[in-house]
Amino acid sequence: MTEPGAGSDLRGMKASAKQDGSDWILNGTKHFISHADIADFTIAFMATGEEDTPRGKKKLITAFFVDKGTPGYAVRDGYRNVSHRGYTNAILEFDNCRIPAENVLGEVHKGFEVANTWLGATRLQVGATCLGRADRAFRHSVEWAATREQFGQPIGKFQGVSFKLADMAMEMKAAELMILEAGWKFDRGEASDADMAMAKLKATEMLAMVADEAIQIHGGMGLMDELPLERIWRDARIERIWEGTSEIQRHIISRALLRPFGA
Repeated sequence: MTEPGAGSDLRGMKASAKQDGSDWILNGTKHFISHADIADFTIAFMATGEEDTPRGKKKLITAFFVDKGTPGYAVRDGYRNVSHRGYTNAILEFDNCRIPAENVLGEVHKGFEVANTWLGATRLQVGATCLGRADRAFRHSVEWAATREQFGQPIGKFQGVSFKLADMAMEMKAAELMILEAGWKFDRGEASDADMAMAKLKATEMLAMVADEAIQIHGGMGLMDELPLERIWRDARIERIWEGTSEIQRHIISRALLRPFGA
């Protein structure tokens, strides 16, 4: 989905597909596409039309299955990442890339419906991985607070440290319960977009807080690569951006609250 000029705002999508007989011709650029350099295919979302809405024109999006090696489809190296250094992203270029109509996923102009079949699950997955990394940072912090001595006693004796641990534990438990509830609803087919948004938002922002406090508790040692904390801290930053930014999650939640009142 993501393009240089269209991330959270898909109205700005420039990549497009036009029908030509029984084929579709794709043109445009995508970027930040995860592991496209090693993938055998990509699912590309393209603008295929517009419709009028009370808020103005809205892009109609269609999903297409594009095989690696298709003429007119090229994968270029993307950007180096501060978070998740083992993660690769790529730039996809479509230059009069012709594919058959059978490569349309779902229905024409119904690309959002296709994306929604997995977006909720991936947001839940992001939240769950945040729980695991927060737990690791927290365990290091508790052990450090109990064994590291300053001023003749373990630093955990000081409220400046012990209260951080209490807040970290509370935020982790709250995020865990939200993830479990969202997962339970998802398994039952009852999860709403807002359920997934709340779980993702809480867990990602919790990890940012826990990782930062873990480094603070460890002092200078927390930033050394002898410990995993600096990596957890770096990796935490992207979680509030991909699979929907924190701002988009808040938008989803607030719209779900206000929509029944017509607001």
